[in-house]
Amino acid sequence: MGLMVWLTTVIPMRWGDLPRLERPWTDRVLRPTAALGNGWSLLAVSRAPGSVRRLPSAARLFLFRRALRPAGGWWLRDRVEGIVPVRTGCYVTRAERDARGGVRLHLAGGGPQVLGVDHVLAATGYRLDLGALAFLSPGLREQVRRVPGSAAPRLSDCFESSLPGLYFTGSLAAATFGPVMRFGAGSAYAACRITRHTLRTASAR
Repeated sequence: MGLMVWLTTVIPMRWGDLPRLERPWTDRVLRPTAALGNGWSLLAVSRAPGSVRRLPSAARLFLFRRALRPAGGWWLRDRVEGIVPVRTGCYVTRAERDARGGVRLHLAGGGPQVLGVDHVLAATGYRLDLGALAFLSPGLREQVRRVPGSAAPRLSDCFESSLPGLYFTGSLAAATFGPVMRFGAGSAYAACRITRHTLRTASAR
């Protein structure tokens, strides 16, 4: 088994909080439990995605980007710290194959500037971009209206796009309904809304 090295630009490495089922009432009042973590802002975006949709697009995008900052899951911490070498504050500037069939990574930041590895797994994040859905024809993608300031589709309260019958959920719905849509916690709300609307539409035909 080869050596794993975790590279991150984050300084320092952040981890999610360990869930505590029993907390003092004062802590529960100040930081109520929500599907996405503890805190009033997380409770609001978890419980009321329909209300988030009514906010101005700039406010929704702010919530999407800031409600949950990048962090490792609490359940991963014990499996990483002291086991997997972690280098923070660095990023890859170039990658090339070496003579033995591995990969040589050229890095910027603190520590060694070249790192030889056998495999590279790139978890680089992503941007919400409707244009990246290659299975939709270019003409169809161009007809879908976007959230101002974003490349995500603008959705109705039932997750329908500007093209009747075309729905979006998951991360692409987060620019409309908030960050809860990026997680399984938002799936029940989306499923109920989409199901009710499709049934109502079918019965009206």
